[in-house]
Amino acid sequence: MPLTLSRSTVLRLALLIAVPVGMCQTQYPPQYPPGQYPPQYPPGQYPPDTVRLPGGVPVGVPVPEIKLPKKKAKDDKSDTNDTKMQLVGVDGTLRELGEKDLFLEIANKKLLQFRLLAKTEFKDKEGAPVRDSLLKPGDQLSVHANKIDPETALRVVLTRKGTPAEQRTAGLPFDRASAHTPEDSDMHPVGSIEVANTPTPGAGSSADSGDPGRPRLTRAEDESTPPRLAGSGAADDVIAAARTASESFEQEIPNFVVEQATTRYQSVSIPAQWTARDVVTAEVVCVNGKEEYRNIRVNGRPSQEPIEKTGAWSTGEFVTTLLDILSQYTAADFTRRGEDTVSGRPALVYDLKVQKSNSHWEIVAPDGRSVAPSYTGSIWIDKESHRVLRIEKRTGVLPSDFPFDKAESTLEYSFVRIESNTYLLPARSENLACHRGTTHCVLNQIDFRNYRKFGADSNVTFGKYRATDW
Repeated sequence: MPLTLSRSTVLRLALLIAVPVGMCQTQYPPQYPPGQYPPQYPPGQYPPDTVRLPGGVPVGVPVPEIKLPKKKAKDDKSDTNDTKMQLVGVDGTLRELGEKDLFLEIANKKLLQFRLLAKTEFKDKEGAPVRDSLLKPGDQLSVHANKIDPETALRVVLTRKGTPAEQRTAGLPFDRASAHTPEDSDMHPVGSIEVANTPTPGAGSSADSGDPGRPRLTRAEDESTPPRLAGSGAADDVIAAARTASESFEQEIPNFVVEQATTRYQSVSIPAQWTARDVVTAEVVCVNGKEEYRNIRVNGRPSQEPIEKTGAWSTGEFVTTLLDILSQYTAADFTRRGEDTVSGRPALVYDLKVQKSNSHWEIVAPDGRSVAPSYTGSIWIDKESHRVLRIEKRTGVLPSDFPFDKAESTLEYSFVRIESNTYLLPARSENLACHRGTTHCVLNQIDFRNYRKFGADSNVTFGKYRATDW
């Protein structure tokens, strides 16, 4: 049988052959006494100048000096994640303080809405902590936020308690759908705040069993959700009722326009340390079930290139996602899991699975490639109206040559008022994607504000859009 050598084998052989004779002679003694290899020494004695490892084991090779880096002084903070964030403030009267939102009325009766985080600070004007539960409508506040993300309250300062008259006036009903995002003219500089580059609430850094340490959005497998109901069926009357409600959704909803604000974050570490990149604002026009995005701005300025080229971007939150996930063509497999509460309303929770052959969830990479993978997730259905309150999706296995190896999406609905009627429409959404084999992940947090009816005399030209663009 002929001998076949691989390229690496030939290379090794060539290297051995090319070793100079003199080099071999310096490494080995030219000869040893007969029968002695290596030379014998009296018991317990080794040749002088022999380097020994711990335990007395001799090693006949020199040990290079190892130079360790000098320890930094305690006051050297060059490698910490703490930074000073420049803040802007908005002063006004508290109208409502909820679990996730704060409504503030400022001069000329303008109503603003702020998003609250778990790390939002509540203080008095001397800087002492204040329990948020003690704040009441009519109290005078100064809400502080990062200028590039003005709708997220980082600090709420109680400047004074409201008078009885102010409390009575602020306690009257108001139209939440008329609230705006703070503008430059509403804000004033208020100094800075020490912030740590910590994970943003809503994008947990808890580990998946198959993806340890990387961030995730969905909570379907979290310990915070109710236990799965034993023996529950794949589909039941609740799913059928939700499907019927979703099919009537497109006919019932009026043509509307809404303001969308997307704060885009990125992280390159485990656990995730989210850093805000920019804020993208847009007007979303929904006419006859079609969505059009217009007046798109990045940090307040018109984008000079297609928005999907500037970073992570998503569409389809209003009609596409809801109709598709309950569609007979998607053929999702639903399994009842239990009950939960979403936006203060009791809901039934179902886990779902969608096969790749039926998937319409398109994930698009920056280079233009796209896939429609299998996915799993959960859906929360209102017990009373059978309307969908929350949707979670997470991709199955993505192709090995695709730039991303995971993607997740959440969409939460809330009741909003358009003219004289109330509709269940998207209130907030989050989208997460991680680059394959790395710790680099991107996160979009999306808020929808100021729903209003879109006039029939308005002129809109619709173009193509995808369910999700990353």
